[in-house]
Amino acid sequence: MSTEPKPGRNLSAAALRELQDAFGAASAELARRMAMNSTDALAIEYIALSATALSPGELGERLAITRSSTTEVIDRLVAAGHVERIRDERDRRRFRLIPTAQAKNRVRAEISPLVGALNEASAGFSSSERLAISTYLDRVIDAYRGFASEAPQADG
Repeated sequence: MSTEPKPGRNLSAAALRELQDAFGAASAELARRMAMNSTDALAIEYIALSATALSPGELGERLAITRSSTTEVIDRLVAAGHVERIRDERDRRRFRLIPTAQAKNRVRAEISPLVGALNEASAGFSSSERLAISTYLDRVIDAYRGFASEAPQADG
């Protein structure tokens, strides 16, 4: 892995597009390693790595799929022993998705080399450089979230 920037590379939408492509390739590789289709692998990754238990609706939003498709994904993950549906303590009508210990450990084991490489990628930067990179990434995240939350404009 090269640590030198590519000639002509700058902080641009094109570089971010390339990063998105790399995310997609890594997700496809996780799916291959876990012997799952890409949607199920992305779902278990979201569930296993989330700081809080996701609801089926939150999972569906992250996957950008319909409610019925989300239910099918969850049913497959439950049947495979990767996820448990637990009633939400605040609203007993709703469920939260909890990864099984085996699924959580498997996802973490599979992505561990990637996490290590990502941590190593930032190791050579000074604290001021890391701050600048972090600030830039925060702005990029805000831009993506802002785009995602914009209501579509009606014609006419």
